[in-house]
Amino acid sequence: MPKVKLNEGDKAPLFKLESYNAGTIDLEQLLGKQKIVLIFSRYFGCPICQLDLIDLLENVEKIEEKGAKILYITQSGEKIAKEFIEKKKIPFPVILSLKTELYAQYGLGRLTAGAMAKLPAKLKRAKQAGLEHGEYEGWELQCPGQFVIDLDGTIIHAKKGWLDIPSILEVL
Repeated sequence: MPKVKLNEGDKAPLFKLESYNAGTIDLEQLLGKQKIVLIFSRYFGCPICQLDLIDLLENVEKIEEKGAKILYITQSGEKIAKEFIEKKKIPFPVILSLKTELYAQYGLGRLTAGAMAKLPAKLKRAKQAGLEHGEYEGWELQCPGQFVIDLDGTIIHAKKGWLDIPSILEVL
């Protein structure tokens, strides 16, 4: 698959995928209704991803108040995803995508140097929060990322690496 680099101003790649908790998610059908915040996590067993999920859940209301819909992409399989959806009461669609699919379409490959540099501090925070590593699912070196897509399907925010809520709220 050719290497993709998406930038702000590019059109978001469209997709139609099944979610674990909200039926079929068709990005094309969502465009024009509200901005889309597309969060690419790695998998639910990753303690840093769990930390970022807690941060995201604490900010869902702020994001939705700005008129945006969150879509959460993960490599986690159905059993573990559904456990987290139920345990954490995740209110937004959680969608499975393997690294060769949606991650690649959005230009998310191997963890970036910036994401790697943040690993020690993020792991320390996760440990302090009592978060432990669960099952390994998908590609361990998968880079997470975040995108905000405007009403017309244009990417207005693109960031590779761990979740950054302030940058999402700023662009909304």
